[in-house]
Amino acid sequence: MKKLCDVLSDTPLFSGLTHELFHSYCNKTTIRLVWKGEVLFNEGDPCTGIGMIMEGQLAMQKYSSSGDFATIELLGPGDIFGEYMIFGTRKNYTVTIEAVTNSKIIFITREMLMSILSQSPGVMNNFLTILSDRIQAQNRRISLLSQKSLRQKIANYLLELLRDQLEKEGESPKTIRKTVSTQAVELPVSKEVVSRLLAMPRPSFSRELISMERDGLIRVSGRVIWLLDRDGLEKGVIEGFQAP
Repeated sequence: MKKLCDVLSDTPLFSGLTHELFHSYCNKTTIRLVWKGEVLFNEGDPCTGIGMIMEGQLAMQKYSSSGDFATIELLGPGDIFGEYMIFGTRKNYTVTIEAVTNSKIIFITREMLMSILSQSPGVMNNFLTILSDRIQAQNRRISLLSQKSLRQKIANYLLELLRDQLEKEGESPKTIRKTVSTQAVELPVSKEVVSRLLAMPRPSFSRELISMERDGLIRVSGRVIWLLDRDGLEKGVIEGFQAP
């Protein structure tokens, strides 16, 4: 089993840094095991630090007074939450954070983070990178939800999954297009969770996938979706899809 300092060195906040920079903080850091369906923080709870996901998956949920909810964002291993609130004017969670699967979370208090940031330019640089990535992710989310039709939302989401996948593989959409005409992506969670992430009813999501498959845009095999007509998907996101 890894020591806590080794675990911390694998996180984005301490990536590329030696243990000496944060060794003294290891015994002050806690790891929390949360179970599927457990709520870590409710909307309105004070944000007193940051959480870093070691294992599992969390969801940022927005609940209505009637109990209905929308999934704002999904977080997985390596992701951080709370980083954009602890230094803001309002230091309360604006969403409910819930475990989608059993998860392990590392928590660092605001005071500890402040101390580390003041002592290490490397940690400061990593933290600013995390904040920048968060802004980019929020912009992508806004772009996704601004799509007018269900088909545009789904196509946008699938293309973003593909771009993320290619980036991890060291490829780019342009270079891969020259050698491979069809690519597959795997939904990171169930179709029910994805439909909430796209702010649409689960039956509507399923019907639109069937319709897109019938129109030759995709092929669905469980959680794996083949993008058969990337040009058509990309054009549809920008210009809108023409009625068949």
